[in-house]
Amino acid sequence: MLIETTAGDLRRVLSHIKPVIPTARNTIPMLACVLFKRGAVWASDLDREIKFKIAAKTFKGTAAIPFRRLFELISSLPQDMDVRLQAAGGPSDGIFIHFRGGRYKLPTLPAADFPTWDTIPDLKPMAAPEGFLNALGIVSGAVSTEETRYYLNGICFSKAPSGKSVLVATDGHRLIAHEYGHDLETSPILPNIALPVLFGLPDPTSIFAGGGRVSFHYPGGEFRTKLIDGTFPDWHRVTPHYDADAPALSFKPAEMVRVLNRISRVTISGHYGRCVSLSAPASGDMVVVAGKGVDSEECSERLDSGTATNWSGPADLRSFNAIYLRQLCALHRHAEQISIVAPDNGSPALLVAEDTRVLSILMPMRGDTDLISASVRAFATPDNDAANAERAA
Repeated sequence: MLIETTAGDLRRVLSHIKPVIPTARNTIPMLACVLFKRGAVWASDLDREIKFKIAAKTFKGTAAIPFRRLFELISSLPQDMDVRLQAAGGPSDGIFIHFRGGRYKLPTLPAADFPTWDTIPDLKPMAAPEGFLNALGIVSGAVSTEETRYYLNGICFSKAPSGKSVLVATDGHRLIAHEYGHDLETSPILPNIALPVLFGLPDPTSIFAGGGRVSFHYPGGEFRTKLIDGTFPDWHRVTPHYDADAPALSFKPAEMVRVLNRISRVTISGHYGRCVSLSAPASGDMVVVAGKGVDSEECSERLDSGTATNWSGPADLRSFNAIYLRQLCALHRHAEQISIVAPDNGSPALLVAEDTRVLSILMPMRGDTDLISASVRAFATPDNDAANAERAA
């Protein structure tokens, strides 16, 4: 085998395929290798396969080379440095890597043993408009990591109740759907192990699906992955539809993120996955956030941008996991305002924002009514905030 290229061109291709290389519990040495074949570099972990062409002056023969050692070596060289990969002998005799002032030898494995996928004849093209990665990134935060419900370990190409095509993910505690104009009649589930690869690449030029697999095409490259063999839950059943006069709490999402960050620093060593409660006075002229730590810490803050509509009083609260609430607020951090809409604390909450392409649902938790009620009343007292006291009066 003989390949002549530059360190920058080789490193660029190796960076694209790096997420497919197994990092732990790999008992198949060949899967830790990359295959140089037909002008391209290949990688596979049996569930995913990726290949990208490399810009080379010369490309002859095939070789399977351990990825980690090759990547570390090439990454240490200047991008414009010429590199030559040349076989030391037979398929298992190793390969020499030459560059100015350097000569390294790495082991190789027989290229014929490298696992490659057969071509699937029934792959059908799927609409791939711009914005695929943006939609994928937004919904990926709700993907479950629970192994028992494996069908939630991915993102589903689905249809919204309105009939619009969407990408949707849920872990049972939160659900995020984003409009994406695919034209699939079925509902395939893209596994979460495909996400690191896709996020490291630009938007695909075309997408093909079928035979339990999906293929993403790029200029000079292709990424294929198996789909999750399962049925995504009927998420339409948990999508609430509330009346226009349903109680709502409104605030700036960026302010809520800052408040939750501060609460997290006090409640338990930076972990803010505990419950936080939101409420407001009956006047609806402010919103208060409160939470407790494991050592009886109590935190409460008033949101300067907060307002409430159709609110009954301090005892009426909405309680959520702080991590999930922060994540959903961060998704809309550039919005001027978002609203949490739910008739009571036992119902799923809708997060309504300016970007109507995104549907966000958050399941409630059991909050501390005494804490949030006391916090709301405290912010209306002269000792705490004279301005609020005047408005409350």
